[in-house]
Amino acid sequence: MPDVRPLILAVLLGAGPASAEDVRALMLQARALQLRGGGSDPAGAVALYRRVLAKVPGSAEANLRLSEALQELQDADAAVIPARRAVALAPQSAEAQAHLALLQHQRAQKEAALAPEAAKELRLATRRLPQDPELWARLGEVSEQLKDNEGALKAWLRLGRMRPGFLPAWERALIHARALQNYEGKREALLALNARNPEERHLRQLEELAREQIKAGYLAHAEESFLLLANRVHDEPGLWENVSLIRLQTARWTEALESLARAEAMKPSPTLTFHTARALMNLGRFEEAERRLRIIVTQELEPQWIADGAPMLYSEALLLQGKGKALLAFLKERRPRPRTDGEAQVFRTQAFISLNDWKSGLGALKEGIARFPKIPFFQQAAKLPPKYLEYSFFSRKEARAALEQLHLEGMAAFWQEFQRWDKCLEALERARSLSPVRRVDMLIMESQAYDQLDRHGESLAVLREAQVLEPDNPLVQNNLGYLLLEQDRDLEEAAALIEASAKATPDNANVVDSLGWAQFKLGRIAEAEATLRKAVELNAYSPEVRKHLGDVLVKQGKLSEAAEQWERAMAFVFPERAALEKRLGELRIRIAKEQAAKAEASATNAVAPTPKPDDDEDDQ
Repeated sequence: MPDVRPLILAVLLGAGPASAEDVRALMLQARALQLRGGGSDPAGAVALYRRVLAKVPGSAEANLRLSEALQELQDADAAVIPARRAVALAPQSAEAQAHLALLQHQRAQKEAALAPEAAKELRLATRRLPQDPELWARLGEVSEQLKDNEGALKAWLRLGRMRPGFLPAWERALIHARALQNYEGKREALLALNARNPEERHLRQLEELAREQIKAGYLAHAEESFLLLANRVHDEPGLWENVSLIRLQTARWTEALESLARAEAMKPSPTLTFHTARALMNLGRFEEAERRLRIIVTQELEPQWIADGAPMLYSEALLLQGKGKALLAFLKERRPRPRTDGEAQVFRTQAFISLNDWKSGLGALKEGIARFPKIPFFQQAAKLPPKYLEYSFFSRKEARAALEQLHLEGMAAFWQEFQRWDKCLEALERARSLSPVRRVDMLIMESQAYDQLDRHGESLAVLREAQVLEPDNPLVQNNLGYLLLEQDRDLEEAAALIEASAKATPDNANVVDSLGWAQFKLGRIAEAEATLRKAVELNAYSPEVRKHLGDVLVKQGKLSEAAEQWERAMAFVFPERAALEKRLGELRIRIAKEQAAKAEASATNAVAPTPKPDDDEDDQ
């Protein structure tokens, strides 16, 4: 228990020099007799403290020390009366409050009916001395005695944070978190239990949690769990592969390559080769990806999705490098696979066009239109005027232009897939030069490319062009409105556009989020909160939605709930995660300061009247 400065009796009592000296002497003598003072006569200490109280009945310190001495005599019931008086006389004394709380805990261990009173006093004490581990441990025990899972969880988590190496605190926190189905508590406890020299059962429990996190979409938390497991279990490549899959899914390609290399070093497999090629291609390293895929595309692959996916990824690698001949040779030898035959026909068509083999390209295109009418590439081709699909003397020029435009738009989509926005924009600009006819889907892609290249003015101009073509297109309305919001311009127009988009697509969480953000920027805070709560219901796994809702709640002063929303957002991986983590830390500090100020004000306002000397409670 921390040492708290004793009360200055002479000042408190207003006694003369001789009287004050007598009291001080008696207090010192009594203290020396106490067990905690190094003595061995608590009964003698009790007698001396009673003499002091006969002289100065309003002394908080004398009451406190008398209670301590009675407790040393194993008379907790008698000790509680002067303990209460000490708290009433000195409501600011953290030492007195802590002593009373621990005393009540001691009594509650023998008499269960006293547990509620003990819990109440312990809660008061932890507010006054939040860094005292014993108080939190006793509060955890009493909360368990009362079957108060929430109170026990809070207490054991607090103790665990103060004493990270004290595993029993985390064990008990885990029990209560599971009983309450409290995700955050379970996660914190399991991470702590596995932080150093974990038991096998704790490792198994952490793996179960990681799989739950994947299922719930909490990818940042799942990655944290799998990383901890991978660093504790050194011979399991599957753990590193799971880390890699999360990094691939969240477009962190360089980090994914690092964890894939760790998994491959333990046990190479076609699956790891495929994932490595994906990461390489997203980093623009197409030749390396091609070399890796070449090894496996000629094999009998399992599972099915690798057998289907690897040849198509290899085809993309060849096409994006301009290796049309190699691509045609590969497709000629490729075994038919119903799941990907349509996609292969697209590659075949584009390979012919990239080699300026117009006649073969047109033949492949017509075959694709006939066999695979649901493939978007062939759906678009089917809209071409019939004369462009006949390679005659009179239509060769138009047919070539149509084929090349179709090919360039397809290439733009491939470049978009691998986030190569410069190449995507180049292909779109070349396609645009071939025909004055504009398509809204291509304009939206072009706008996205400009935006990703930080050419926001051009992005806005292209969306304006799309708006003229299809003013009621919900995607155009939402994208244009959100771009205006991000540039802090024409907010009323932005809100009107997004409202129209939301009306057309009321179940689109992204659009509803945009609407809530527009309302927030216009100062319509209550509307924004209601709208963003709906967006959370539509997509509980969107970090952007939860981040926006947190901003609105902060504006309203609902700080604790805002922190909860931001904590949920931190369970995901997204570009602004580091910035939000910093803001969340600052918000937690702000909340803690406000809570401390409220607790201090509450304690100040709760000063109890000083007991009279003839109070009917006695010191027996």
